[in-house]
Amino acid sequence: MPTVVFIDDSETALASTKIATGGMPIEVKQYLRAMDALDDIGMGTVKPDLIITDLNMPEMNGLQFLKEARGLDETKKTPILMLTTETKPELKEQGKALGLTGWIVKPFNPAQLQGAIKRVLRLS
Repeated sequence: MPTVVFIDDSETALASTKIATGGMPIEVKQYLRAMDALDDIGMGTVKPDLIITDLNMPEMNGLQFLKEARGLDETKKTPILMLTTETKPELKEQGKALGLTGWIVKPFNPAQLQGAIKRVLRLS
């Protein structure tokens, strides 16, 4: 079963993603802090098949996380999606330049999130 890591500093947003992905054939891991996710990935505690992160977070934003994650062997090629309220083209370009796989705008509907996960993980 593929592991999907969600990173968002909002417990409400994490609860929404958990509900939206309920019933999907995936294992969900959630983090309120990007650094905690990086630590677990680096230590091999979690091996994500897909990472979905917020952009605007304290301590480390989604673009900083993306840069760090791409520097780890474990997540060098792991698909990473940004799930954010931001729609600025320059932010999307920065993400693309850092190796971002895709961009989902909040608020999302469950079908949209499930569809993105299915596409990236090639689930039927």
